[in-house]
Parts: sequence; C-alpha cells; structure tokens
Amino acid sequence: MDSILIHGNDDLLGALQEAAQPTFVCTIASSDTGAIEGISIAGASADMRKYTPPADMEALFYGSARCIPGVAATPDGIPSPVIITMAALAATKLPVFVVDAGCEVPPQTPYFKLGGPPARSLVTGNAVDDVEGLYERGWHLGANLAKLTDYLILGESVPAGTTTALAVMLALGLDAEGKVSSTMIGGAHALKQAVVEQGFAAAGISKGSLAGDPLAAVRAVGDPMQAAVAGIASAASSVIPVMLAGGTQMAAVAAVMDRLGEADMSNVCVGTTRWILRDSDADMAFLAGQANCPRVYAADLDFSKARFQGMHIYEAGLVKEGVGAGGAALAALAYGGLSVDELLARIEAVYEATVLPMLRA
Repeated sequence: MDSILIHGNDDLLGALQEAAQPTFVCTIASSDTGAIEGISIAGASADMRKYTPPADMEALFYGSARCIPGVAATPDGIPSPVIITMAALAATKLPVFVVDAGCEVPPQTPYFKLGGPPARSLVTGNAVDDVEGLYERGWHLGANLAKLTDYLILGESVPAGTTTALAVMLALGLDAEGKVSSTMIGGAHALKQAVVEQGFAAAGISKGSLAGDPLAAVRAVGDPMQAAVAGIASAASSVIPVMLAGGTQMAAVAAVMDRLGEADMSNVCVGTTRWILRDSDADMAFLAGQANCPRVYAADLDFSKARFQGMHIYEAGLVKEGVGAGGAALAALAYGGLSVDELLARIEAVYEATVLPMLRA
C-alpha cells in the first residue's frame, strides 16, 4: 500500500490486513532517568513527566486525560502522539488494554498491574526491581491474550525510553551508539551516551558484557516496560503475529526477546511512523535487524499540510512516535482500510477537540 513504508518481508503486514480481530495493548512505566535534565521532552517539565504515561492511557479511554488537563504535551505545547493513536483506534474499534509495569502515577483506567515501583535512574546501575517477575507475569498475560485475539499490537509510553533502550542494547552488544531516536531534534546522542556510560560504571558492566543475560541488562540500566513487553510478546508470538508498536525502544525489546530465546521472532515485526523509519539522526531498521526483527513497517503520515500549525512541528523532527501511534496508524490503514488522508482528517479532529481547548485555556 502506498500509505505504508515497508522494510523487509511484508508477510506480517498482510497478516494484519487479513486479521479478524487485532487487539491493542499499551504498557506504561516510569523511570527516574526521565528526570535527567535534557534527556526527554515527553511532558511539559521533568516533574510533569510522571503524568505522561497515565495521561496517555486516560486519553485513549475517555477522549482526554483526567490526571492533567487535555493531553500530555512537550514544554512547547506540542501534543503527545496519543492524538494519532486516539484517532486510529476510534476508526478501527480495536479492543484496548493497558498494562502498568511500574508507574509513579497509576492511570485512572482499567489496567493490568504487572510491576511494582517505577525504575530508578539508569545512572545508579540498579534500575529495575524484579525483572524476572515482570517478564514472567508478562509471559502469562501474553499467553492468555493470544487466546482472545489473532494479532497483537503492543505500544508503550515511557518518558526517556530511548535512553534506557540505548543502555540495554549496548549492554547486549548491539551497535547502537548514535542510532536511537528521540522526542527531540538531533537525538541528544552525546548526553544519552554520557548517561549510559555513567550507568555502566555504576553497574560494573561494559558493552556486550550482558549479552548472555538480557534480563540482567534491563535490571541494571533498563526500564520496567522492556521486561514486561518482552514477556507478553514472547509468549504471544508462539501463537499469533505480534507488532512491537513504537520507535527505537522497541528494538531494545526485540533484542531482549531474541537473546532470551523464548520468542518466535519470525512472528514479530516493528510498527512505527515515517518520522522514525526515515529519521536521519537514528537508524531504526539497522537496530531492528541486529535484534533479529528485520520486518519494520511505518505509517507514511505527513503533517505538513495539516490544518493546525501545532501538528506541522512533527515534520521538523519533534516527538515522532509513542503510545503505539505507528502501530495504531498501521492498523487503521491496513486493517481498517482508511487512506492516509482520511486518517489525517481524523487526527486533525482529535487535535481540534483535545489540544486546541488546552492551548486556549
């Protein structure tokens, strides 16, 4: 389809198009890594970032957040990609489930509770508690979800998730330096690398030293979402196709899955946005390939002609992805049969209903 960019084999995209009933699951978590100055703009401030994951989930369920006004936004008022997810899920009427893998602020929605406390900053070298329990509970959830649906789309909302992704991929030995995307223009690669090196020193590890123990990599320098989604996806992939819906942080999840050896990686793909796949400051396809997940599909969204100026900024390289936006958009295009222009119009309507009132307040 002209509205979808394809890297690798398109068989799992065809499976989505032919699915009887896909299901969307979004896993949320918090990490003190997000409080590091300059590391993330997934929230109006470092303190407000703790509300971004629950606000995203509340917007999916209720049309706007309940823990904050409107929807989550950057310090400059650029809305979370949840507006894309909201429009796409409304168009497809997919079932939606929320997984809390360790949030500082729980969502005011129904949700599965898999985790305990939020993650400590990766600079401690001891970021995530009970990674084995997170993975095991995720596994059992994924095994049961696979009995209820025939295609699983797994999104995430974790501020600073690309930094913890970089750390985990490097701990596993991937060539990931300077290749993860960011909510920010340019990727903040030097800062992310410095933070990761600080975490490695605290943990007493080096690049590739945890290649044989991926959960130890998550424990030391990752975030709770990675262990939980790796479990969900690993179990489900033995039964049904699984789309890891997100940016370069999903390459880290795929790498954890592959190194654990309990997933059918031939049944796993990445679903993202054009802004991620074509990001000149990152390399999504290369990272996914190293994680033994060579199928990457991207919704060819273009906000340059959107009715609202606040959407145009996506084309400059800000935000790009999150809340499973790319995977949800792919579902709207491949499963729901929408054209990219029809989807854009629906996203504009969500922006008008949720973001404009917030900006005028």
